[in-house]
Amino acid sequence: METIGSAIDKLTIANIRLWHLEDIKHDAGADDSAVASAARKIAVVNKQRNAMIDEIDIMLDKAIKNGEAPMQPKVKIY
Repeated sequence: METIGSAIDKLTIANIRLWHLEDIKHDAGADDSAVASAARKIAVVNKQRNAMIDEIDIMLDKAIKNGEAPMQPKVKIY
């Protein structure tokens, strides 16, 4: 079963992929095929990212409706 935390982890990975692909797409030294490939991958990853956001929203709504309090981290991260 996926948790909210694992879903957010997947969303973070998708965001990192998008940032990397955007860097390739906007690299002045990248050739046309690299830019086109990055653009296609951006479209796919962005679609996956939007689906993950929807899934997280559903999970949070369900947790709120069930009266589940969000878990507090055991370790402070600065």
